[in-house]
Amino acid sequence: MLVLLAALVLGLAVGYARGGRLENIRHLELRCAWLILVALALQLVAFSPLGNRLGSAAVIALHLVSYAVLLAFGGLNLRSPGVVLAASGAALNGLAIAVNGGYMPATRSALSSAGRLYASDTDNNSRIADAHTRLRFLCDMFAVPHGVPLANVFSLGDVFVTIGVAIVLGGAMNAQPKREQGSEARPHPAGEPARRS
Repeated sequence: MLVLLAALVLGLAVGYARGGRLENIRHLELRCAWLILVALALQLVAFSPLGNRLGSAAVIALHLVSYAVLLAFGGLNLRSPGVVLAASGAALNGLAIAVNGGYMPATRSALSSAGRLYASDTDNNSRIADAHTRLRFLCDMFAVPHGVPLANVFSLGDVFVTIGVAIVLGGAMNAQPKREQGSEARPHPAGEPARRS
């Protein structure tokens, strides 16, 4: 939620600052954009009451598959720098999760700063980082301080995702919609009057 909201705010700010228009977003062309919804749905299922019924192994599998789906989306849209950056961030997060048992490690200091320190070792899709945590620099080691709306922890990958989505959104707001073929009359040679039907 924090990442998506930050990307939305940043993207809108950049788009409007460059004179863009929100209505231009409807002209954004991304291949298989529905894959994003699939990835989100997989995570919603994994970390919902249904996920508890499925068991930890299924939850971890769904979590990792959701990142694979996001990477597939990124691979289909390599011509978009914003998508590539966001997909790179998702890859960093997915790597950290994959090498740490299917959970994203979060440092105690970051969790404490955000006011989200929990008593158990794991909570939802997160796990408290310890001496056995791998690729610690990719874990949730940064925090929006407690008292700030939507205070939470975030990772380096989240930063990439936020900037990438903001680039896509801001760019879409400034993109010129493609003119439909045949929407304009073809120019006539000089001195030749236009024919009337």
